[in-house]
Amino acid sequence: MGYVNSATTTTLTAKLTPLGRRKLILTNNNLITSFSLGDSDANYSATLPLTTGQVPADGGSIGPYNSTTNSVGPNVKIETVLTVNNTGALTKAVEPESSQLTTEYIAIGQTAITGAANIKSNLVNRNNINTDPLVNLYHSFNLPLNASDDYKFTGLTAAQGGYLDTAYSGLAQSQIAVIAIGNSQYGELIDGKSLKIDITTAAPLLTYTIYATYENTGVSLANQDASYYDNSSRAKIFGENIAFLVSDDIQTPNGGDATLSWATGFGTAKPYSLNNKQLFNFNTNTNLSLYADKLVGIAYLDRGFAVITHPDIVFWFNFANTSASTVTLDSVSSQIIQNVTCIANRGEFGVSTNTTFKVTDTPRISEVGLYDMDNDLIAIAKLDRHLLKNINEFLALGVKISI
Repeated sequence: MGYVNSATTTTLTAKLTPLGRRKLILTNNNLITSFSLGDSDANYSATLPLTTGQVPADGGSIGPYNSTTNSVGPNVKIETVLTVNNTGALTKAVEPESSQLTTEYIAIGQTAITGAANIKSNLVNRNNINTDPLVNLYHSFNLPLNASDDYKFTGLTAAQGGYLDTAYSGLAQSQIAVIAIGNSQYGELIDGKSLKIDITTAAPLLTYTIYATYENTGVSLANQDASYYDNSSRAKIFGENIAFLVSDDIQTPNGGDATLSWATGFGTAKPYSLNNKQLFNFNTNTNLSLYADKLVGIAYLDRGFAVITHPDIVFWFNFANTSASTVTLDSVSSQIIQNVTCIANRGEFGVSTNTTFKVTDTPRISEVGLYDMDNDLIAIAKLDRHLLKNINEFLALGVKISI
């Protein structure tokens, strides 16, 4: 519909004008220097102001190729504005911090993915170098390429510079199962805390439920809740943006504690700090009653791949009778945000250029205009309702621009 969606906040999201989009590319984030408060949607002859969901929007949200847009159409302008003070000025400088940029990650929402159109599965044997092009994926995933590379995982302990007595020991395998998630099914990055894979075999009937988690490095659980991937330094030998795969069907947490489950905390907010989701132990420390866990694979979260390395699962991953039945995940996409702060002090913005405004009226603000030093309208933000500002009131508005 053609109204601004209802909201419960006075932090606004602005849409760039076509001119603003061009100038933002050609200049920098210091482009916006001033703001105005508009009341183009106000008829002060009407007794009641517009309530939530009744303010007309400027432009829709669908961009090209099924994307979203943060732009408005050409020739958009604010018809009537409030004057800043008795000098007649129509714009006021934004706050000095308004040129700062931040990165904001937006959760897409948990979804369950099924079907051959969305999930592709392959067995890859690294020894088939002459017959299978998918052997190249071993290098893509930074997995051991040959028996010599395996030795670090299977022949050397941690004290000797290897991984034999660690959770990594089983990741060196000559055959792997590769599960590829269609890139139309997730955002920029799969949330490593949210990933679950249910694999079912037909003959014999077997099920494996696999979860993704991170290494227990002593980092606070609150920080682990905020992480989309494993931040441990050791994880980087397999690449960036990864999580590790575990399964109760192979071994429960903390080296096989039957009272624990990798399923605990899955699909919840703050899974580690509030809901006891388990981190995996890299190695054994009996002084802390920590025992090395068993990994079954690695998830490459930006690429949309889950690589299963555990032989028990890979053995049954025969595509005549086996499929990755369901992949459940949440994912995120990022926005570069410029946060512009607009402050209307007491004694400001109490009079309007709106022809229906009378000195006894209280201004009804429905839009915020953002301008450059040439006084060109760079972006416009619409509120979801009329915001009433008495001249004796203080008002601070935060306006976000997605760049």
